[in-house]
Amino acid sequence: MPHSLKKVIPIVLLLIMTGGQESRSDPAQVIADASPTDTMTFSSDTKRKGCELLSADIVSATFDIPVDALRQRKMMGCRYSWENESETLEAGISLIQVHKSEEAAIAWFNKAAASRTAEQMQADMETAAKRVDTQANLNTELKKATAKKLLALVGSKAVTFTDVAGIGDAARVNDEGIVYVRVGNLTFLVTAYKGAKAPPLDFTGVDYNKMAAAAQEHAVQWAQETAPQRRKDSVLLARAITDAM
Repeated sequence: MPHSLKKVIPIVLLLIMTGGQESRSDPAQVIADASPTDTMTFSSDTKRKGCELLSADIVSATFDIPVDALRQRKMMGCRYSWENESETLEAGISLIQVHKSEEAAIAWFNKAAASRTAEQMQADMETAAKRVDTQANLNTELKKATAKKLLALVGSKAVTFTDVAGIGDAARVNDEGIVYVRVGNLTFLVTAYKGAKAPPLDFTGVDYNKMAAAAQEHAVQWAQETAPQRRKDSVLLARAITDAM
């Protein structure tokens, strides 16, 4: 994917996480049991420090992989990968946001990391799809088309979040093993998986025009099969990140 189109992904993620609505944070909407506390305040440049928040040392210590064996990519945050003949590692921090206040971060977190029924997800997707055309950052037809395709891939499956204790000021993990974290006025997402490699996909008999769809389906199925390990590893890594702050 061209670099310009990679910028579409975080925009789409924000549309989905905020239910297709503008991400306005009203302190009056913050629930009482999540009221602000005396905690860290981060400056706006923190969102560009993904590889400092998630350093190679943290990944190495968490998953017992030598630092010099890790491959680092500064893409939408910071990502690391590693593999041998039978195992693979994926670890990353993404969608790093510094909010104007802790109240704003709490409001965003409670909306983005809220469980949704299939019906609510469908409504969110429809609203987000309508807002694609009004996003200033989606300023070409190709970007808009890419955003709508990404929304279609997400679908309208119900999403369930579970609270995780001991990570920052608040953390929740969803069915897929993505951990949403809040520390003060900072929010971010953490993903990790260390385990068996995905089995190779056999394209025998698959029509050429359907190969991309088959590969996508294969990837989704593998992610579902490995979801328990992904949840465990992502929580482990998220705790290591916040412990190092």
